Order: sequence, then structure tokens, then C-alpha cells
Amino acid sequence: MENKRFFIVSAAVLAIGIVLSGLSIAFGIKALKADQRTVSVRGLSEREIEADLAVWPVTFTLSGNDLSQLRQDIVKKTNIIISFLKTHGLKESDFTVKEPAITDTTTDPYMDQTRKRDKYFAKVVVFVRSSNINAVNAALSVSIDLMDSGIALSHDYDSRVEYLFTKLNDIKPQMIAEATQNAHKAAEQFAHDSGSKVGKIKRASQGLFSIDDAAPGLPERKSVRVVTTVEYILSD
Repeated sequence: MENKRFFIVSAAVLAIGIVLSGLSIAFGIKALKADQRTVSVRGLSEREIEADLAVWPVTFTLSGNDLSQLRQDIVKKTNIIISFLKTHGLKESDFTVKEPAITDTTTDPYMDQTRKRDKYFAKVVVFVRSSNINAVNAALSVSIDLMDSGIALSHDYDSRVEYLFTKLNDIKPQMIAEATQNAHKAAEQFAHDSGSKVGKIKRASQGLFSIDDAAPGLPERKSVRVVTTVEYILSD
């Protein structure tokens, strides 16, 4: 009976010892982590590249009182637009003729019915989407010539030309690597100034890529930018 009690007491003491030892190690690790020195830095990568896609809604409007005549005018002037685009190097695969939007002004509650106007109003769009930037620019630069054919192109916000860069995935890996390298250089400078050495990466995050015009009035060239944030462990 005495021996059994002795073993029970011994086992209990051993268990308590193991628990206390575990707690001691855990607190020791926490203390070690708390004393760990780190530095958080940012690295930038920025490139200027050419746009590779132009989007141009070539838009014009017509009006009339006879639907049949309006239809003939739409077809005639749309064909003039198509011929104009082809003349300047664009292919049929570079543009799409959208369905005309016809408005009956007499049934539009937002129209001032006291003003005299044609009954029907048509908005026509030939939608250009092409990687041939030079051809789009060539056509755009002389689009005023369409006025000789009685076509006045719209120049509102919805009809503006947009230049896009669509090959971001091709340059992402190199730019992320460059941003990380620049972050490491900043960490090395910080470590040098504080008498430390840069160790392993503790954590890192990548910001969003941004694509903007390289400069005002220069939409054909884009500035691509990304920032990475990296936290390094410092050692003596």
C-alpha cells in the first residue's frame, strides 16, 4: 500500500515537472521572439511601356422624319466609315459595326416637345479594337476629313480613344523580383547604419499593380508600378 502511494505521488510530481518545464520553454520562446529585431522596408519597381491595344468607338449621329430614308443614310455613312478605316490600315477584324440606337423623339418624356426637331434620332457606333496602334492614330489624326462626307464624329466622353496595356502577366515576375531586390537594398542600408546584418524574410506582401498614362497627353505610353513590403530579421 505504501509503495503504491509512493508511485502515485512520484508520478504526480513528475507530471507537474513536465508541465512546468513545458511552460518554461514556451515562455522562453516567446521571450526570444519578443527580442527578435526586424526591419520592414518597401521596394518599388516601375516601368514605362508602350500600349498594345487601342479602343475607339467611332460614333456619329443622324436624324430624320422618315425611317426608310434614315436607314439608307445610316448604311451609306457607316460604309464610308468602314472604307475610311481600311484606307488607314485597319482590317475588318479590327472593328465591329454596332446596332444603331434609334430614338423616337416624340415618345421621349425627357425631350422638350415644344422645340421643332426631326422625329427620329440615330446613334451609330463602329467599334474599333485593334493592336495596330499606328493605324488607329493615323485614322484618328485625319478623322476631320470625314466632314467632307457629311459625317461629324462625336467627341464626348463615351467616344474617346483609350490605349491599354494587356500583357501585364508577361512582366509581373520580373517586376516583383526587382521590387524585392530594391527592398533588400533598403534593408541592407538600414542594417549597415544600425550595425546589424540582414537575415531571412519574416513576412512579405505584394501591393497591387497600377497602370497609368506615363504623362499627361501621352496615353499611348503607360507607366506600370508595383510596391512590395518585406520584413527582414536582423542579426548582430
